[in-house]
Amino acid sequence: MIVNILGINCSPREKSNSKDALEMATSFLKTKYEDVKTDIISLKEHRIEHCLACDTCGKTKDTGKFIECRIDDDLELIFERMKAADGFLVATPVYFGLPTDLFSKFIMRTRLLRHQDFALNYKVVGIIAIAARRSGGAETTIMSSWLPFIRNGCLIVGNGDKTCQYGAMCWAGGRGHVLSDEWGIEQINDTAERVYDIAKMIKTGMQTLHHKNNMKFSYTAGMR
Repeated sequence: MIVNILGINCSPREKSNSKDALEMATSFLKTKYEDVKTDIISLKEHRIEHCLACDTCGKTKDTGKFIECRIDDDLELIFERMKAADGFLVATPVYFGLPTDLFSKFIMRTRLLRHQDFALNYKVVGIIAIAARRSGGAETTIMSSWLPFIRNGCLIVGNGDKTCQYGAMCWAGGRGHVLSDEWGIEQINDTAERVYDIAKMIKTGMQTLHHKNNMKFSYTAGMR
């Protein structure tokens, strides 16, 4: 059994600290475990449009037939890679205590996957936030990044037992600086390992029990 971990780089920069962090994390996992496969998507390399709020994607309200997004961009390819993964490592720089606009554009479009009976259900998510200051809003960035993943049925993890924090909170003042943040690197590796551990347990359990995703999206639940 192979555990597939997908890194999602949400930085708008070339040669970003977020990309460096994900490369460190995936290299750590591949060095330590033989049953892991890793990949990294840099969102800035793809054309991602804003959601149009057209309320037509997902599935039909009467028959439940799946309907794809009408926007012609690169999200369909990214979504296929997300559905094939067992866990995600999401890395973003911190902007005013929040993830980037690129993250927001991307994650809002996952509404499609939620409406398609929670296609990301059981996926494990760990967040890596990189701030210009040690107390520069990394925690709020991590927590706000959790919310749409939770709405998608994903399972959120922190960085494990060493400090039991919310994820990886890193410091980088300029390009490449995260590579010298020893405490940040330790958190990155711990978060990556936590994603791998939980994703492996879930995948093993689902295969052993022959369990399928039984979550169904409803347009009416909670409306009255």
